[in-house]
Amino acid sequence: MENSDYQAEYDRYWQREDRIGESSGNMDRVAEQILQTCGLGHILDIGSGEGHLVASLLRRGIEAYGVDVSEVVTARCNKRWPGRFSQGSVLELPFSDASYTTVVSTDCMEHLAPADVPRALREMHRVTERYVFLQLATTPDRDRHWHLTVEGRAWWESKCFAAGFRKHPLYYRVNAYESLNTDDWQICVLLEKVPAAALSTFDLDALAEERMLHSDMLRETGRRSDAHCIRYYKAAQLIRPGDRVLDVACGLGYGSHILFSASQAASVLGVDSSEFAIDYANAHYGIGPSLEFRCGDAQYLDSIPDNSIDFIAAFETIEHVADPLAYLRELKRVLKPSGRVMVCAPNQWVDETGKDPNPHHLHVYTWDRLVSEMASCFLLEQGAFQTAGGALKCPNDERSWLDFPLEYPPAVQSEWIIVVGMADPLAGAQVPYVESLWGVPDDPRFHVAAFGRDYDNAWLVKSMVAIGLRMRSKQVLVTTQERVMSTADQESVDYGAALCGRIYSYLENLHTPITVVKGIEAEVMRYAAIPSPLPHQLRWQVSLLFAAGELARRQGRFDDADRFFSECATRDVLAYSPLLGNKTLDALYWLAVFAVGKGDVPAARSCLVRSVSEARRLLAADWINIIGSETQPLAFGLAEVSQLLDKAARAAYMLSACDSFVRRPFALAQEAKGFFERHISHYEDVIAALSNRLETSEGRVTSLNQMILDRNVQIAEINRLVADRDGQIVDLNQIVAQRDGQIA
Repeated sequence: MENSDYQAEYDRYWQREDRIGESSGNMDRVAEQILQTCGLGHILDIGSGEGHLVASLLRRGIEAYGVDVSEVVTARCNKRWPGRFSQGSVLELPFSDASYTTVVSTDCMEHLAPADVPRALREMHRVTERYVFLQLATTPDRDRHWHLTVEGRAWWESKCFAAGFRKHPLYYRVNAYESLNTDDWQICVLLEKVPAAALSTFDLDALAEERMLHSDMLRETGRRSDAHCIRYYKAAQLIRPGDRVLDVACGLGYGSHILFSASQAASVLGVDSSEFAIDYANAHYGIGPSLEFRCGDAQYLDSIPDNSIDFIAAFETIEHVADPLAYLRELKRVLKPSGRVMVCAPNQWVDETGKDPNPHHLHVYTWDRLVSEMASCFLLEQGAFQTAGGALKCPNDERSWLDFPLEYPPAVQSEWIIVVGMADPLAGAQVPYVESLWGVPDDPRFHVAAFGRDYDNAWLVKSMVAIGLRMRSKQVLVTTQERVMSTADQESVDYGAALCGRIYSYLENLHTPITVVKGIEAEVMRYAAIPSPLPHQLRWQVSLLFAAGELARRQGRFDDADRFFSECATRDVLAYSPLLGNKTLDALYWLAVFAVGKGDVPAARSCLVRSVSEARRLLAADWINIIGSETQPLAFGLAEVSQLLDKAARAAYMLSACDSFVRRPFALAQEAKGFFERHISHYEDVIAALSNRLETSEGRVTSLNQMILDRNVQIAEINRLVADRDGQIVDLNQIVAQRDGQIA
């Protein structure tokens, strides 16, 4: 179909009145993906049709506009959203340069003839300030045959790179690594505009000349590109907010760009020995102190001070250095206590001679060798195997990434091996602690994040205490807790934190011998008896009493649990923070449950009334130990205070059912949820119902597949019989021919 014919048919299509009620389809999902990857700003939807995506973005408070070739649909959309839609073609957009933060196309580009695609991409490049979000069909439109360009991901990405784009650093947030093994009927290509100055200095031709040494994997397509990029994206998930990050042997800087964009790192420094690589990286990705690049040798990081880095990405470098152990020691030197390092090496890349054919690789690594060398410098957290396929190792395999506990490596082949390690916090106890994650007001009344003041070794917070930040290996976490308990002052905050961690590890193993449990409980009571505790000592006293109650409850020792919960509920948490009231309110809840179990409803009512009263008291106190500074509030503080209110709401709901307990004993249990808990329970029920439906559907599919297999067997048997009959017919024909000859 010619473009002119296409335009006429398209315009007639949109004049149909039944288009007005067209379903919005997946536009809400697309809108959310756009926000999560491209952020706020002015967004233009090209080929906007009935305006469903624009409407979805407007509902989210985003300045969104649409453009469409159809004058009819544009006029209709402007009646609903005045001034939001323009009539125009993607081949000549009626907008000035860089007038939108993000340009989106969800159903437009595939309708162009292949020869027009580069022109359309150039127009998008001109109009967008930063990002382009493309949703592209890879199969023909079977109903209208309007898809003039039907190509796969590699074709589209190559055209986009030629137009001056590169992959968005959050490309893999919307494209899971394994999903890239095949093109679905619709694909998403998420792009970022290459800075004009960088594009003029280092175009794709310049990259082609350097390709044997360096590649910018955000400007390449295919499985090898995906393999290198996903590694950095996975690493970014291990970076803590506020971290200073080092990318060793950063190459052209694309990985450092991903690390910075996909995390909340304070800064990323890329180091490489190639001047070309650093010049390229600074031109394409440098943004001042937040993301900068320097020339340097990965083996001699002399310009980086001791204990100054929080996270190191060290990918495919260790096999290149002359002395791998000295290299690892250098990484250890610059890493802060509790800082992380992620090391990746090729997994036994050898040819038929047993040697690595890459002349730049000085060492051949196996899983055992990498783990052994890493363990000499770091505490090891976890491992991963990665494969891309299409090369020397695992040539016929598909993309895959497999995380696993370090103690249990799976028996599978992979192209790369990855190990995550942590700098030992106990070995670095003398290193001065500087808070980089949370804002600490200069006020002696502030306690919640004043770790450097109250802990003997504040590095333990990130390695052993804080959920989401601490050691990922349960085995090493327990070992660290035991080391702290054996070396720290038994009245210190450090000891209380380690003891509490040990109790929670016992909660995961309820078969712990009672003699061990009783010894732990005695330690809890000893620590809880420390007089005039420091704020963080109080924090651990309350947490220990609650954890001991939880352990006793789950083991069915309700009298012991009642004793610990009762003691926990008597502690005044305001000397630390109102947030600690989450423990005391939970303790009161379980005391109410125990009382109901004994038939003592008045005692249960008393506990529930205390919960509501305590929540009021805590929230009326000074909020400095909830949010810290009002200009830089602690996000977790507001989240935890909402939990405190929800626990009070749970008590209020239960109080409403106390009076009718004798007549309706089930009502109290039904009301034993807070407001948020009710919503969570509802969605859990929905998910369970969907899971049941899915299991039923999968069962039906399995049955159908078996029926198909049975039918295929039957068909094969019929085909065999037919073949036998055909053979018999051939034989009969030969006999007839012989008889005919005899008769003749």
